[in-house]
Amino acid sequence: MAMQMLLIFAHPDDESFALGGTIAKYAEQGVNITLVAATKGEAGKAAGICKLEDLGAIREQELHSAAGILGISKVVFLGYRDKEVPIAPPLEIVEKLVRIIRGVRPQVIITFGADGASGHRDHRAIHHFTQTAIQFAKAPIELDLGKPFTLPRLCYVRPAWRLSADKLQDVDYTISISPWAERKWQAILEHKTQQGSRKRFEGLEEKQKQDYLSQEYFQCDQTFSAFPGKGQDLFQDLERVEA
Repeated sequence: MAMQMLLIFAHPDDESFALGGTIAKYAEQGVNITLVAATKGEAGKAAGICKLEDLGAIREQELHSAAGILGISKVVFLGYRDKEVPIAPPLEIVEKLVRIIRGVRPQVIITFGADGASGHRDHRAIHHFTQTAIQFAKAPIELDLGKPFTLPRLCYVRPAWRLSADKLQDVDYTISISPWAERKWQAILEHKTQQGSRKRFEGLEEKQKQDYLSQEYFQCDQTFSAFPGKGQDLFQDLERVEA
């Protein structure tokens, strides 16, 4: 049976910019990857591509296109508005995530860390909602949401362009993505409305650009992981873990 990876993020494009190479790598290796997006990014900038009222629909299409390039098997939208994830009904969003976690039964979940990588309020909120859902998912309650499930490993993506030397000490997994760098970049280009993010990348120093397209970094949550670890493979030692 294929290994399962569950990605839980806030907006279309989070997946491509933050860990597109890692996604492409594991998809190519046969891992089944499900992506959850809390919103459609409808409160972002349209870059002159469409009217603001159409932005959510356009970004949904962009995400599906990027997902196809990266090899993501399924995309799930939770249905919340961009910039309003922190005020989502807590029980409702947690129940949605519990149902997904119990249904997918992933060996690895990846989301944002407590700082949200960029500090975005939606990013920080989805981190906390994900933690709560993981705790809820393993408890023998609310069985109508699925069979209880204990998550083997929870990891937080640590975007390379935001990592100072001291923060590199918190990295547990360094994933080499050079063979998948082009696919990562092609997925980023599918998010045509996100010209501002691409321009920020273009403004980086050359060494930062090379690092961004050669390695991706992750921190393993020691508390929320039944099998925490570190190394160069997010699935290391999880081959025999029962889903």
